[in-house]
Amino acid sequence: MAAGARKTRARAGPWRILGVALVSQIGISVVDQGLPSLTGFIKADLEISAAAAGLAVSSFTFGRIFGAYAAGEAADRLGERRVLIFGSLATGALVMIAAGMPLPALFTLLVLGGVASAASTPAGRRLVLVAFPRERRGLALGLRQAGIPIGGLIAAALLPWIAHAWGWRWGLGLAGVVAAAAVVPLVLAAAERIELPHVKEERRLTSNPARNRNVRLLTLWGCLVVSGQYALLAFLALDLHQSAGLALATGSLLVAVAQAAGIVGRVAWGAVSDRALAYGRKPLLLVLTVVGLVGTLALLATPRSAPVVVFVPVAALAGLALVGYQGLMVTMVAEAAGPQRAGAATGFSVTFIAASIALSPPAYGLVADVWGSYRAVWAALACVLVVAFVPALLVREG
Repeated sequence: MAAGARKTRARAGPWRILGVALVSQIGISVVDQGLPSLTGFIKADLEISAAAAGLAVSSFTFGRIFGAYAAGEAADRLGERRVLIFGSLATGALVMIAAGMPLPALFTLLVLGGVASAASTPAGRRLVLVAFPRERRGLALGLRQAGIPIGGLIAAALLPWIAHAWGWRWGLGLAGVVAAAAVVPLVLAAAERIELPHVKEERRLTSNPARNRNVRLLTLWGCLVVSGQYALLAFLALDLHQSAGLALATGSLLVAVAQAAGIVGRVAWGAVSDRALAYGRKPLLLVLTVVGLVGTLALLATPRSAPVVVFVPVAALAGLALVGYQGLMVTMVAEAAGPQRAGAATGFSVTFIAASIALSPPAYGLVADVWGSYRAVWAALACVLVVAFVPALLVREG
């Protein structure tokens, strides 16, 4: 019976590791995804321009660009658990301090907080990757990636309410507390590093992730597809408000529908790829791109005179792919690099994807300004997704 109990605990171990990694990611995402919801409050309280308020909010993402690769290298060399704990605690502390500072110090501390928060992605992914066999990695990494939109939903529900009642500084401070507190289960968990017998060989073959052809192609694909995620978040409500006459609050509910579908997608795409592993994960990468393109074209083509309920499945379809893509992509990036270099490969990928996130809203906003309509965003995004087929087709699975 004792041996049976030990065997049961051994089976449960990877899922405990996934649980603490998921909670940690949710905590970081409450800050990362919650900052945009405080933009209006920051602008009104500090009496600054919209551009200055947007700069303050985007400073956190800006910091992630500079921290991701270093965090991935540290996760590979020092251990993902140690890096993840340090990054989460540092992020929480910096954000809490930033909440009480004037604008220049606020900007600086949020950039530093973004640098620290970059540890969550490569370290968290590697922690889950080495805990699961290949035939379960898609599901496991998809569940872990679902923590990002889950954190966004929590932040959207909580932070504006606190900012309205007590001020945005209290909302931002609470987000920092959540980021730090969310790592406590990981500190308490006995999540031991899992060493694989072929690790040294894989490290020798992929010592520099930037030289790995598949990692580069998947990163390019991710940069193109993630632009669709932020086009949805930034412009869906504005488009329907301008062209269909919907209230911004109603349009925001459709954004929430896209986010919820994205949570499902992050789990489902990875899980389906596990089921169809005999055929490789690449075919599903192409299917996901097709779904994203179809959803985008539906957003472009749906008559704006249609009832609001018609837009619900359209927003869900777009969100399923454009928000839900990460579960599949991160699994393929990690497997392309191998367990020993998964952290560095993820950090390399996140560096460029974070840059794409920072550039996408102003780029699509420029398209809307030039054409005089937010609907033009979906035409531009459709062209971007057509281009995304090129790196997807060029990926070679062993």
